[in-house]
Amino acid sequence: MIRTDCRHFRAAKPCAFNKLDGSECPGCRHVAPFGERILMIKLDAIGDVLRSACLLPAIAARHDRPYIAWLTRPESAELVSMMRGVDETLVLAPETLARIAAGGWAQVYSLSNDLPSASLATLAAGEAPVVGFSLRHGTILPSNDAARAWLELAAFDRLKKQNRTTYQHRMLAILDAAAEAVPPPALDIPPAVRREAASRVAALFPASSRRRVGINAGSGARWPKKMLDEEGIAHVIAALLAGADVDILLLGAEAERAKTEAVLARFAGERRVAAALTGGSIGSFVATLAEVQVLLCGDTLALHGATAIGLPTVAVFGPTSLPEIEDFGGLVSKVAADGLDCLGCYGDCDKQRHCMALLDPSRLAEMLLARLGTG
Repeated sequence: MIRTDCRHFRAAKPCAFNKLDGSECPGCRHVAPFGERILMIKLDAIGDVLRSACLLPAIAARHDRPYIAWLTRPESAELVSMMRGVDETLVLAPETLARIAAGGWAQVYSLSNDLPSASLATLAAGEAPVVGFSLRHGTILPSNDAARAWLELAAFDRLKKQNRTTYQHRMLAILDAAAEAVPPPALDIPPAVRREAASRVAALFPASSRRRVGINAGSGARWPKKMLDEEGIAHVIAALLAGADVDILLLGAEAERAKTEAVLARFAGERRVAAALTGGSIGSFVATLAEVQVLLCGDTLALHGATAIGLPTVAVFGPTSLPEIEDFGGLVSKVAADGLDCLGCYGDCDKQRHCMALLDPSRLAEMLLARLGTG
């Protein structure tokens, strides 16, 4: 007998427990029967995918012993595979479309208001209603008033700037599962990845017992002013070094190498400043975040990764919405420049006195040291 109703069943290969201890379905002590089969579709940027993991407990609570499959793009597959509560990661590819259409899903969730996601949700759901956004006669269709409000926020800059509700609460409203407190995303980083990150960072600061401040240099190509520039980061580092005896670790991916090296060049010979860039592995990046005690970043993947591991964070905001970001009970301290009426523009500009240039590096350093307990 094969328990095809077990969430560990993998059809074309042995399950993890068969490999681990030889368990077979009859009498297996690891059996975990599921009830409803659920499809979550999220194809957005990696940071948006990660912040949506906060919704998994609410989705699970709406169903009987759900088996949750999450459809995403290849670049987010590693991340989704680490999300607590996801049983199967589906990578968007031609061969996946048949699986989506034939899935027999009890419920399809598509919370992104874009046509590709809505099209896939409509294909997967068949005649059943989609929670979030689907297509009708080629036009995007919101599932309720909360989804309609989110669609309007995307369409009108005026409403986006006026918004004071976090992304998570708006999504929970679409789920009809409003909650006073939103849990942070939950990730299970493989122990080997954590050990490798710890070893790599320790080697950068040999024999140091100082506490570490992380600075994520990246901002992404779409909105360069999501984060301080090279000069701004250097000023924050100088203020940190003057304010406390701490180690400072520059973080990011390969895309930030030139920016990071330019900052390091300003502190040549300073043993308390180093960089630990990671390649394409999101697990390695989040594990490296876990090696600092406080983080400075923009509204990027680093911010959402920090919330997933409970890392106190000071986050700067300019072109994107500050109120839309959940602070998880004070875990995230949000900062924006004073005196600007263009914050949340979702664009870029050529102003000399722009949103990042007007932030006070000394204030940011003070906030970081205060969160660290040394200020």
